[in-house]
Amino acid sequence: MPFATGVAVQRYLSAEEGLAAAQDEGCSHWYIDASLMADMPHNWSGERSRSLVAAAADRGLSPILHGNFRAPLASEIPEVREASLQYVRSEIELAARLEATSLVIHGGAFVEPRPTKAHRDAALERFLTLLSEVVREAAEKGVEVWLENLSYYPKFRPFSYVFTRETDFSVAVDAIPGIKFILDVGHANVNQSAAVPTFEKFSSSVAALSLSNNGGDQDAHLALDEGTLSVREITDAIRARNWEGVIAFETRNESVESGIAYLTKIWESAAGSPV
Repeated sequence: MPFATGVAVQRYLSAEEGLAAAQDEGCSHWYIDASLMADMPHNWSGERSRSLVAAAADRGLSPILHGNFRAPLASEIPEVREASLQYVRSEIELAARLEATSLVIHGGAFVEPRPTKAHRDAALERFLTLLSEVVREAAEKGVEVWLENLSYYPKFRPFSYVFTRETDFSVAVDAIPGIKFILDVGHANVNQSAAVPTFEKFSSSVAALSLSNNGGDQDAHLALDEGTLSVREITDAIRARNWEGVIAFETRNESVESGIAYLTKIWESAAGSPV
């Protein structure tokens, strides 16, 4: 793909198994997922870190450290936010040791039985205040932070995700000039149709795209040709803005090879023709 500066894969495997899978699928990057118990920062010895860095270099691959989305970075409890910051600092240290391309940060969740716009906005403000410190400290260690959007579940969820809406991207750019995003187009398709308008508005700040599809009701990580998200509209927007960046596949029922073949088919076909 002419716009892809790198191709990453997320197979929800341990770091070492993920590296092997990425090599088998012809990728340049792979996810190390800190939400998996085996790959949380406290489970990385110096020896394990050095061994993985050497193995990745030998294969010409680079890791992306996918931070733990469960960290309650937007909690209204100051002590919990401070503990969360300390935890994210351990992810920064790990990303630096593993020579990761980036550290992916999420807004986590806040607890509110009947979340309102005011509750969501307040949680976002708390999160971005903490994130600004994270971005600064990560830069000092040579680690680039990518902010990822989570799925939007507006009703019937006492635990609500933070940083989910197109408007949240505007707030983030204003709060943290120079912030970089990894836009998860699948997440942006859950209970909203935000993937294309968000990309069109913030493409200059988008460092990577996380690709999967779903039926619009929940994050399903389907193949790109399944679901309600229009991949055609995504590729048209990429072409219109001459965007380049990393593309990450989080499709659980499709290989990277198949995903690239589908993207290539759409990219090369005439704009507006059905696929």
